[in-house]
Amino acid sequence: MIFKTKQRKFLMSKAQTIKPVMQIGKMGLSQTTLQQLVDLIDKRELIKVSLLQNTDVNSNELLDSLENFDPAIKLVQVIGSKIILFKKAPKESNRKISVELENLR
Repeated sequence: MIFKTKQRKFLMSKAQTIKPVMQIGKMGLSQTTLQQLVDLIDKRELIKVSLLQNTDVNSNELLDSLENFDPAIKLVQVIGSKIILFKKAPKESNRKISVELENLR
């Protein structure tokens, strides 16, 4: 899914008010960390991840690892050490943002 400008702005405005749900620190990325990220994004659709100063992981490495782990996860925006990610929820009961997003086409 490639976001149109209107859709990306909508997601960025939604993400502005949410706090990071996960912090990546000196332990870096592991299969467990990636699985936790996927589980969180399956429930919330839109999440913000924070990279701490003591981590060796940069945003590109995180995105590459997530893309290999679950290709449906899409990048919305990177602001410094904060990364905003979106994925349409597999369960219909968890789809709130994606319903609004589809109406913006």
